[in-house]
Amino acid sequence: MLGSIDALIQINKRSRFNTKSWGRLMQGAALKFMVFYKFITFEVEDADEYVFSFDASPHNSPQAPMLMVSLDRCSGGRPVALQDPGDTFVVSRRVISVPLQCVIKNWGGVSQGHMIYEHHISPMDHSQKQLAEQFKAARYIGLTSRNWQTRYREHQRDALTGSELLFHTTLASIFPEGGISQVGMGVFEIVRSGLCFISELEYVNLTFEEAMQVEEKLVERTLHPAGLNMIPGGYAGLKLLHKLGYLARLKATVEERNFASANYLRQLQKPRNPAPWVAEKWEKDEYYERVILNRSNTLSKEQVHQIRKFGVDWKFSTEIIARLSGASERQVRDVLSGKYYSRVHRR
Repeated sequence: MLGSIDALIQINKRSRFNTKSWGRLMQGAALKFMVFYKFITFEVEDADEYVFSFDASPHNSPQAPMLMVSLDRCSGGRPVALQDPGDTFVVSRRVISVPLQCVIKNWGGVSQGHMIYEHHISPMDHSQKQLAEQFKAARYIGLTSRNWQTRYREHQRDALTGSELLFHTTLASIFPEGGISQVGMGVFEIVRSGLCFISELEYVNLTFEEAMQVEEKLVERTLHPAGLNMIPGGYAGLKLLHKLGYLARLKATVEERNFASANYLRQLQKPRNPAPWVAEKWEKDEYYERVILNRSNTLSKEQVHQIRKFGVDWKFSTEIIARLSGASERQVRDVLSGKYYSRVHRR
């Protein structure tokens, strides 16, 4: 263990300009250790108060050295000695894990290229009997050309504002109401009692071609019903979306692919598993309007009202309504048919 960080720095320096990113991580994997930071809170104490622990330990897996940060919420109050916690146990756990090599000297620009990440949700050991049916262990593989945590925040936003995609409904269900962030430690989620939620950055600095090939292989094991991915990954997913008419061409960016995928999945009959408090809010038309009309690429409330007035009351043609309202003809047809915006009330 002694000198392992220095060894990683030297591997980074030697391999920076002549080795692919996963080859660099494979070289580091020979060191077989991880660094683990824990923030521990207790149920009967002030949520802003926490215990901090640090551990660097060996491991026997083929994985590259990882930097792991977790928020453990524990039962009861803080024990006299953390080394002897008595009956105290971990109620829920939130973990973020990244390759240690990527955040130390001589790696380079970690945000360049494409990233592949994995989210893993599972019941804690103590809650297997109570939650095993509702929360079977499930994984989701994602690919982005931006920062992976930026992409996660978008997933979280969609999950908490009523998206019905399978990953989003599952994600929404693991957060208790009012438990999204731990104030005392900054933005750090509190997870529902009995659950463990792990987010792991697996690949960085990939070219588009490399990322698509790797994602396609990884998603084979997380494709629904085995996991939370609803379409194949990589080029297989592009071909499917193109065949179904959601992509005009096979050559598309990751963001274009993700947008087309979301549009396709919204048309499917999807299983729903929202958190009760999310479902309750979503039933209220005021909440629906606030969420839907605040999204980018949607019509404004004023536009919806104009379309209805020009189409229902004045009987204008679709083409004229589109010009007057600033909407597309397809959007005009969707509003007048009631396909979309049906819960945006008339004034």
